[in-house]
Amino acid sequence: MGKRNDLAVVVWAPEENRSEQIAERFGAPCYQIHYFAYKRPLIAPIKYVPQAIKTLVVLWRQRPRVVYVTNPPVFAALVVALYARLSGAQFIMDTHSPALFARKWRWSVPLQRMAARWALVNVVDQPRYRRLFESWGAPALVLEKPLAECDGRDSAGEPQPFRVTVINTFAADEPLEPVLEAARRLPDVCFTVLGDTALADARTLARAPDNVEFPGYLLGDDYWRQLARSHVVMALTTYPYSLLAGGHDGLSLGKPLILSAQPALTEFYDRGVVFVENDAQSIVEGVQRIRQEEARYRREIRELADEKRREWQASFEQLRALVDEHCRG
Repeated sequence: MGKRNDLAVVVWAPEENRSEQIAERFGAPCYQIHYFAYKRPLIAPIKYVPQAIKTLVVLWRQRPRVVYVTNPPVFAALVVALYARLSGAQFIMDTHSPALFARKWRWSVPLQRMAARWALVNVVDQPRYRRLFESWGAPALVLEKPLAECDGRDSAGEPQPFRVTVINTFAADEPLEPVLEAARRLPDVCFTVLGDTALADARTLARAPDNVEFPGYLLGDDYWRQLARSHVVMALTTYPYSLLAGGHDGLSLGKPLILSAQPALTEFYDRGVVFVENDAQSIVEGVQRIRQEEARYRREIRELADEKRREWQASFEQLRALVDEHCRG
């Protein structure tokens, strides 16, 4: 079955699961437009020029009536807005929450506000951001990241050691030292820390105890296989309003979670999770709690995953109705 040509999804990144899943649900093409090294801020002004040209070229060839574009960077949305103005199309801006609170994107908030007012609707992942956009005079719809359709039962019945997979990008907001100290205090637990170790402090990695492994940045099946063989998925942040993709992926697999006790996370997850402070003792206690009641936490997180899938489908149908209305028009 061919792709629909009245809708296009645009993201300025080599991969972005949310955009890919949205495109798949709509049956629309997803244009992942990027040049040069990804996530290198010093060359961003250079690569944005060819990305803008490529975006206009692919959209003008397809002539979609609606374009779904990911923000950040806001320049992708502004280029799509230009296409919409020239062609008479509409666009939907999907704003990921770091665009609104991460230090590296704060300068762009006025541009985001401008683009948001031009959009047919703005997609956000939390009610607080819907309220923010509405305060800007911009329409908004809450649509959380869709859960992946995966089977996370690989670890069922596995012998010890108890396995904890820690998803960490080695960013400044994701604590690592407390995890390593917690691992030192739990020598019978195997900790696997995922992430590109080239971005980590080499001295910190060198101090890791023997029960911690660093397989690097895993993609695709390798990533999901590692999560599936875990008993617990852990993701930590110091940001109050980050929903943490790692926690979301653990939820997709029905894995009990250990997450930072931050407002966005405590609002989103109401069961199947142990919330911890970002310190070693709290992490140790969190691991021990799940070990003691693993069956209960596993049951609760799978119930929550089923509920979140139903909620997502209901929100997506609202978005689909809006897109279809404008594509027909």
